[in-house]
Amino acid sequence: MKISKILSYVVLGVGIIGAILWYVMSSSISNLMDQNGVSEARELPLEMASPSVDPLYSLTLIIFVVTIIATLIAVFSTLAKNPEGLKKAAIGIVVFIVIIGIGFVLAEGVETPMKDGEILSASGSRWVGTGLYAFYVLAAAAVGLMFLSGIKKLIGK
Repeated sequence: MKISKILSYVVLGVGIIGAILWYVMSSSISNLMDQNGVSEARELPLEMASPSVDPLYSLTLIIFVVTIIATLIAVFSTLAKNPEGLKKAAIGIVVFIVIIGIGFVLAEGVETPMKDGEILSASGSRWVGTGLYAFYVLAAAAVGLMFLSGIKKLIGK
């Protein structure tokens, strides 16, 4: 049996389990809402909804971890078979780290009050700024490369 067929059955099984857990969670929350006289699930206290949501949350966490592990195995096995791809991946990682470093240098850290009354630390604020600067640089690069690709196609025709 091929791995793709096995994975298809695994995906089907996980989907069926997820659908069953979703149905159980949905009916449990509906019952809790009726018992407590609330019209929306977000009005339920967390400790009341938790037993209904925990199995679905656990399934989601398991699927997330398995997906990450499978992706990492596939990526590293492909890179191990192709040394040129490994070199390109390393260059991409270094460029990404440099962009993050530039964003970190440009970002300022200022304690910031949030809506819920908590305070975002200066370090947290700096990392948020770093993420924004990195996003702007990467978005500009993506738009620029798409524009360049379009020009190349026009000239090539």
